[in-house]
Amino acid sequence: MRLLALLLLLPATACVTVPRPRAAIVLPPSVWPRDTLLHWYDIEGDTEAELRAQLDARGPEGHDAYTAWHVTWKFPFLQTEEGCTTGPVTTAVRVNVTLPRWKAPADERDPLVRRWRRYLDALKEHESGHRETGFRAATDITETLPALPPKPTCEEAEEAANAAAREVLERYRAGDLTYDAETRHGATQGAVFP
Repeated sequence: MRLLALLLLLPATACVTVPRPRAAIVLPPSVWPRDTLLHWYDIEGDTEAELRAQLDARGPEGHDAYTAWHVTWKFPFLQTEEGCTTGPVTTAVRVNVTLPRWKAPADERDPLVRRWRRYLDALKEHESGHRETGFRAATDITETLPALPPKPTCEEAEEAANAAAREVLERYRAGDLTYDAETRHGATQGAVFP
């Protein structure tokens, strides 16, 4: 898309400011797999201070970016002489990532544009860590449930399996909090602006 600027003839002493063309800086679709849904919130500004104020005002959950993962599981039952157990467990993971989108000047040499790109890359790296936590939790569930001891009834086996899966999820949610504390919400990974 080309932007056309119309300039009026002005006296020689006048100063004309032509707005810089702007383009949204976003991540290419190949960066995130299909199991990850990207959500954007738009910010505006021409200075680091303006962009920071927009991030603070519009960021999700009080942060610049946010990742939420959700794991579901299902399993058949296996009835044996020892009792009822879960059969092979299958899991599904849904991930929602919310990131800022700035309609930046089109000039890639602009220092603010370069700074923003580095920041967005670091933010993406940090949020990828949260995304991976969800997948590790799913893997742990698929390994934990079949290892549970048999129960006298399949109802008891289902109850024990679901309780064990919820326990795994809580452990990984706590891991997400630890990850944020250790990285200072991505600051140690370069996700600091300005």
